[in-house]
Amino acid sequence: MAQDLSAPGARAVIAPNVLARIPGCEAGIKPDAIAALPGGSVNSSFRVDTRRGSFVVRLNDAAGAVLGADHGREVQLHAAAALAGVAPELIHADLAAGFMIMRYVAGATWDAADFARPERLRRLGATLRTLHASAAPAVAPFDPGAILQGHAAHLIAAEPAERAFLSGLMDKADAALALCASGGRQAAIVHNDLCHLNLIDAERLYLIDWEYAAVADPIFDVACVLAYYPQAEPHAQLLLDATGLAGCVSTAELHRARFLFLLLSFLWYRRRRLTREVSAAELAGERALRQRLSE
Repeated sequence: MAQDLSAPGARAVIAPNVLARIPGCEAGIKPDAIAALPGGSVNSSFRVDTRRGSFVVRLNDAAGAVLGADHGREVQLHAAAALAGVAPELIHADLAAGFMIMRYVAGATWDAADFARPERLRRLGATLRTLHASAAPAVAPFDPGAILQGHAAHLIAAEPAERAFLSGLMDKADAALALCASGGRQAAIVHNDLCHLNLIDAERLYLIDWEYAAVADPIFDVACVLAYYPQAEPHAQLLLDATGLAGCVSTAELHRARFLFLLLSFLWYRRRRLTREVSAAELAGERALRQRLSE
């Protein structure tokens, strides 16, 4: 439900300099409504309705950079994905002020159960195929090995008792990265964070929240799905077929790439817990990932 703009502080959540960049709010014109949007455990997002349409304002939290987000790369890749028709139109971004404005897409987000449905996965695969085939701009390089090493080093410094466990995982990660690199696949735009809340079903499937996007091995998007949603694993071949990767990805490569995303997710949760209180659901997610890594 939209906030009552007559209530004290309703518009204060979004600073005036940000509101002024929203179409329909120029020159101090008040929006028709503002509503906080669900989802997102780091940044804050709002739907803003104006005389010129509906928009999403996302306010970036500096904690995202610590966890691996790259907003400079995000802006470029979101814009490219929007041109390809798989992301909402990007209206404005201000990296220094820490916000982005996108056109609001009216549709339903996926839920976890959708990743067990072949027809849904086929649609996702087709969307990823379009994304991977789109022209990739020159962006900052993506080095998953360095990201993993950075997380592991920080955690070992904070929790020395974890050294042996984390060092063993990093040895496996190095082997997985080497195997994936040997596949020779052409780098493409990858979303890298295909959580169900980042998928919106409208007249087409839209992907949102591109802060972990990169130009990298397209196998990473399939591996991300399998790591996040074990219920998708029986349909791995369907996903490879739909993305057009079936002929250039071995079972071993996909299994190792999935391990990389399990590890990245686990370290993300673990490092985040060092800096802030987390929910019971997030703690349960971390424990489940640790169990899967040990299997």
